[in-house]
Amino acid sequence: MDNLAKPFFSVVIPTRNRPKLFALALRSVLEQSFREIEIIVVMDGSDPQHDPEYAVVLAEAPNACTHRQPHRPNGHGQSYSMNTGAYIAQGDYVAFLDDDDYWTDPQHLARAHTAIQASQQEVDAYYSDQRAYFADGSETARTVWIEDLASQVVTQGQAYGDAYRVSPEFLLSSKGFAHLNCSIIRRELYLQLSGMDENIRYECDRDFFLRTLDAAENFLYCPLFTSRHHIPEKGRRDNMSTLVSDYQKALYQIAVYEKNQLLSRRPAIRNACRVGLSYVYKNLAEQLARERRLDDALRYAQKALALDGGWKWRARTLLLWADHRFRRPRHSA
Repeated sequence: MDNLAKPFFSVVIPTRNRPKLFALALRSVLEQSFREIEIIVVMDGSDPQHDPEYAVVLAEAPNACTHRQPHRPNGHGQSYSMNTGAYIAQGDYVAFLDDDDYWTDPQHLARAHTAIQASQQEVDAYYSDQRAYFADGSETARTVWIEDLASQVVTQGQAYGDAYRVSPEFLLSSKGFAHLNCSIIRRELYLQLSGMDENIRYECDRDFFLRTLDAAENFLYCPLFTSRHHIPEKGRRDNMSTLVSDYQKALYQIAVYEKNQLLSRRPAIRNACRVGLSYVYKNLAEQLARERRLDDALRYAQKALALDGGWKWRARTLLLWADHRFRRPRHSA
């Protein structure tokens, strides 16, 4: 922060055991043209051997606030670290950045500031887009976040700079959700929501996105790409997405959808959670069927059927029932 008593944005970057990647993330924040910011680095209990390299990287940002958490074998988790940074932040708005990703647009914060200031109502959340890349440098072809809304947003109403005022229903029409790298949240709202759910270690950002849509009123969406996201390699164990198994991920997803379906006041969110739950149960049923766990596969197929009574899944459930009933492997006596 450039000698300001109070920043407009607080940028929170949690990091653990990845100083080289963190250097890219930090540099992308330092290169932002907008200067009314503070940078909060949350060191999530990194192993001591990384300290010298982190020290070199942090020397590039002598005014950054560095908060060190005690060492733990698996860290404290993204949610805990994000909350730590947000609670000590001083800015009006909180922006987040994962340490293995980086912002690609030096005007990202300037653009957000222009839109927020131009809005006639207090903005609760500002969202933009990012691109996702595999380890070999190739970009994924599927919709990951909310980029599928870009072609429709011009029909949504008044524009503020490069951003548009949008409704929760419009944001929920996306196949994805807003990643934290591209989310800027009014800090008071973040605190009112008690921040991220620290019990969730996978898709905690989806949970926060849903809770924000339910609690807030005024949203801006900028359809420009502002961030580069690196898709974690499955064989590595240094990322939240790779520290848990596929079944554990499904359990977290179920918890996110069940929680928000039960607690949300907006019908559109409850419906989105119902649809999301049906997809999770279908995927579980298919995976269990491939593993020949036919009892469990049928049980999850029936859970999905209760949420999605369409003829395609009815037919698939009937096939699973027949497989379970007539071709179930016999156990030797």
